[in-house]
Amino acid sequence: MVAGVLLEKQVVVVCPNLGLLSAAVLSLVPLIRPFQWQSLLLPFPFTLFLPFQILPARMLDFLDAPVPFIVGIQQKFADLKMKTSNLVQVNVLKDQVKICHLPTLPRHKELVAKLGPIHARLSREASIAKRHPVYRCNEVQLHSEFLNVMRCYLESLCSDLRSHTITSVQSNNDRVSLLLKDSFIDSFSSRDRPFVKLFVDTQLFTVLSDSRLSSFENGYS
Repeated sequence: MVAGVLLEKQVVVVCPNLGLLSAAVLSLVPLIRPFQWQSLLLPFPFTLFLPFQILPARMLDFLDAPVPFIVGIQQKFADLKMKTSNLVQVNVLKDQVKICHLPTLPRHKELVAKLGPIHARLSREASIAKRHPVYRCNEVQLHSEFLNVMRCYLESLCSDLRSHTITSVQSNNDRVSLLLKDSFIDSFSSRDRPFVKLFVDTQLFTVLSDSRLSSFENGYS
């Protein structure tokens, strides 16, 4: 699912419970930091100010839009797969993700090894909380640990940008920096390059890399 979001695919989250659905969709915002979702947000008439919206059944035709999006729907429709070939389906209640063909995240096994123990502890805490509603679990701390691991991992994907950047000084003394994408892609292992090659062309990556390059131009590390 994270790979689908980072590569700006079309993500549909399915859950009949509005509360769980909203939480699942909104959780993608902190999950991909330091990157920020840049693409289409589909409005829901009664919650226009939510950054990610729940898509009512009558607006399902929006899934035909040839652009990246993240939406939530309360029930799965038979023709959902026919709407797009770039679809990532997340079924919250079944804890199931169905994805289109996507390259594997860089250093995927390393990431799973770090997140696995935290996820297992979160599952145990959630199970205890269900049986004992007054039980004060450590979910907040565990969520923070999970997000910290994700952020460190995602930061590592762009930590070496400066080594693949050239900066020229214009006649007016302005500095202009340019990312050498091919050089940056080649800095990853051959196994990870298929993902990175697609990733560097996303708006997510472009916005963050432009910001980092701008800081290089201003003399910040």
